[in-house]
Amino acid sequence: MEETISTRQLALNTIERIGSEPKYTEEGRIQFEYQGVIFLMETANDCDFVNLIWPWCYSFSKFDIDEFARVRQVANDINAYGVVSVFYGVTDSDEVGVHIKKHFLLVPQIPNMEDYMKLMLDSFFRTARTLDLEIEKLKMQECER
Repeated sequence: MEETISTRQLALNTIERIGSEPKYTEEGRIQFEYQGVIFLMETANDCDFVNLIWPWCYSFSKFDIDEFARVRQVANDINAYGVVSVFYGVTDSDEVGVHIKKHFLLVPQIPNMEDYMKLMLDSFFRTARTLDLEIEKLKMQECER
């Protein structure tokens, strides 16, 4: 009989094997640092999918309506064509936090699990770079008008 491993345990093991140290947050999420960025992972033992989140990858003042318009446009474009979701939320402070999220399969049958996880994480860095570049392009276009 084949021994099964929970999704949460598989996530913890994989995070350790890519050189990160997983911790639990008060909400029960798995938190870890990878390439200097703090990520959060949501898992459930009875589900083969996980949510991976890069919280606060970008932020700006909620009073900056021009920046809000730029972020909204770029987030919508990324969400239409990307492999991750970009979303934002207003906090109690004066900041708007922009976050990146990905929902993906995590099962023991995936070959080269460490490479797979690194590939998932890499999509966050590409998206953050795209977010920054596209916002800057919009700023430059506004200056040209």
